[in-house]
Amino acid sequence: MLRMTPRERIGQAIVGGEVDRLPYCFWYHFRTEAWFPQALHAEYRAPASDAVLQQYIDGMSRATYEFWRRYQPDLLKVMHDIPYETPEGLPFVRTADDWAKLTPLEPDRGHFGAQIEMLRCLRAMVPDDVPIIETVFNTFYYANKLCEGKLLEHLALAPDAVQEGLRTIQANLQVYARYALTVCDGIYYAVNGIGADAAPRAVYVEYFAPLDRALLESVADGRFNVLHLHGYGELYADLLADAPAAIVCWSDRSTTLSLAEGKRLFDRCVMGGLNELELPKMCRERVFQQALDARDSVGRRGFILAPGCSVPTDISPEVLLTIREFALGA
Repeated sequence: MLRMTPRERIGQAIVGGEVDRLPYCFWYHFRTEAWFPQALHAEYRAPASDAVLQQYIDGMSRATYEFWRRYQPDLLKVMHDIPYETPEGLPFVRTADDWAKLTPLEPDRGHFGAQIEMLRCLRAMVPDDVPIIETVFNTFYYANKLCEGKLLEHLALAPDAVQEGLRTIQANLQVYARYALTVCDGIYYAVNGIGADAAPRAVYVEYFAPLDRALLESVADGRFNVLHLHGYGELYADLLADAPAAIVCWSDRSTTLSLAEGKRLFDRCVMGGLNELELPKMCRERVFQQALDARDSVGRRGFILAPGCSVPTDISPEVLLTIREFALGA
């Protein structure tokens, strides 16, 4: 078989076609890097200065490009490490009334705009035959961060007030995700709250499943979209099993849903097979063993070798290069 480009290889994996070798992907956050602006280390904050945002644009695009150049993943997942932008005077959501203070955000202004400009810069650096996907965290993720991990408490005490804030966040994310598709090849939609470690099933069903489904439907034309189900232990994967996405990813080594079970449930391309919690300590033989086990459990078609979630930023480059080595020979 002729050698494929990364875009062709991932495209074939998505449709369950034959590939010249196993496609692979991995990613990590950049917030702990020395170049990363100190002012942007939080998950959310009031609008940063233009100078800080430009520092982020320059540093993040360059760091992501260097990451790609070193490891050559077939699918380049971009980290959304810039904080969610909150109004001046609202350091975090403390009371029920604070949810109404969240405001609409423009996708091409402020923090969202900086991320878009960074994506444009990155796209100009990376060859066109490498698909780039932008990370979008879901409403549960940001809402829980904004109230310092007390989202379930807020919902129990003031559900109507919280839902007003959820609608604002959701609208912002949907507009941003649609806009991001104009400068990249797909959306990596990270669904938080869809596991027993984060929220009861009934809470996710009532408040968040409709929001996640709505966002996925709004970007359904993204050819390389990834649905990531975040969590460890029990996942409510069945609730989004038919949601639109080209690829599904989850921590198959650390949840109750195995890679093979997920392949049957989602009936599409799956991405995973490597335990991101154990990878930093794995020797070459163990990486090969786990990768081979994953490939054999689902086959080469419709499969992208990857960790179930982000790996630590300080992971040894040798471990990541070992993943690449396996894929190049598989």
